[in-house]
Amino acid sequence: MAEIYPSDSELLDLLSDPETGVEYVPTGTAPYYLQFRKLLSRLLLASKRANDFRLYAEGGLNFGVKAGKFWLGNLRCDYPGSSGNVARDNRTDFVYISSDLTVHIDSMPYEYWTSLAVEVVCVAEITSLNGEITNIVDCRDAHSMAMPTIPKKRTIHHTEWVQLDHGDSGSLHTNKGCAGDLYLPLPLYDLDGSYFHFFNHTGNELHVYPTGNKMFLDGTVTAINKGIRSNAKGDGCTVVKQEDGEWLVIAVHGNWVQDT
Repeated sequence: MAEIYPSDSELLDLLSDPETGVEYVPTGTAPYYLQFRKLLSRLLLASKRANDFRLYAEGGLNFGVKAGKFWLGNLRCDYPGSSGNVARDNRTDFVYISSDLTVHIDSMPYEYWTSLAVEVVCVAEITSLNGEITNIVDCRDAHSMAMPTIPKKRTIHHTEWVQLDHGDSGSLHTNKGCAGDLYLPLPLYDLDGSYFHFFNHTGNELHVYPTGNKMFLDGTVTAINKGIRSNAKGDGCTVVKQEDGEWLVIAVHGNWVQDT
């Protein structure tokens, strides 16, 4: 496919790029080694952020991921980079980085991960054959870079299962409009001190449970992935994230009991 360039005379008259500050080598310069290296240095500086989370092959099935920073909700994640990760042979997989800075390799496309417990950003799709990585597709996108926001405290009426997120902290969550029982999983990764309010608006069962962790109610701890439930209209509670990752029920109105 042909590209469209300025005219030859315009190209020869260019001195620098106004957006990046990259300087062109002046026409007729000889030797131009120094000017060329200046040009290359500015190009590298201008493109440095494009190297964040870049996946690269290391030989065989090994691959590395460059360092970078990203936000998941209000949680800033500083990924230090890694090497020696091993792809699975004779298949196509996606490579993800989760907010606990772990590299995940899975055949599941990114759109399906949004409904799972773990929160991730997708960095690449890799294909391997006979012990070698044969193709790398860059999957970095706008979702990997987001500005933190101050959570807006609001009332959210849930009519179906939904994975609660960092941004929902401080809000009131109800089952108003839900025709049956409702299950609300708390975020897997969240900041210490995050808290959520719940209110049973219908009298149907309202279940609140941790994802991959435990919950304390009246000094008694639940099993992993088990939380609390209410089946009476008007019941309410508040849960808060502790330092060790477990959730503590700090306020109860009505009759909340542990799920078994």
